[in-house]
Amino acid sequence: MSDRVEGFIERLLRLAHPETGHPGALAALRRSLAFEPGTYAKSFPYVEPFVSGNDWKRKALYLAAGLFAEHQKHQPGRPFARVLAEVKQERGSESLEQRFIALLDADEDQIAYRLRQNVRLASEHPFDWVRFTKDLLNWFHPDRFVQIHWARAYFGGLKEEGKEEV
Repeated sequence: MSDRVEGFIERLLRLAHPETGHPGALAALRRSLAFEPGTYAKSFPYVEPFVSGNDWKRKALYLAAGLFAEHQKHQPGRPFARVLAEVKQERGSESLEQRFIALLDADEDQIAYRLRQNVRLASEHPFDWVRFTKDLLNWFHPDRFVQIHWARAYFGGLKEEGKEEV
């Protein structure tokens, strides 16, 4: 799935290219966020070639594509959770931390809404869409390793604010 995810993000980056991109495709992907992930037919041509199966992983790709269409800033190696920690530091808002914690605890009914909130908060900051998508594909793993990794990236990034390592 790793190569598939990289190809998927490369495809989205091509759609977003300022000179050779496809604004209609991005509009369809943005519009898909108003629907249950994977149900908006106009988004099918851009996501289905990368889908295998018909479960959470399919929905996750549609969700990632819609969120990417809203936030097209990509920087390999920069974790999304770390970006959210930087936004919290910039704004000095405790409510951002509460939104992040709610995201970590989101179930399948809440995840799209929670992610969209948090991606919008990071609107000025690029992050690694490949890593984000891989994490999203594994969001509901019983070990919750994605949420643990995100928590470490987020709260580890807040150490400079005076939080000490335990």
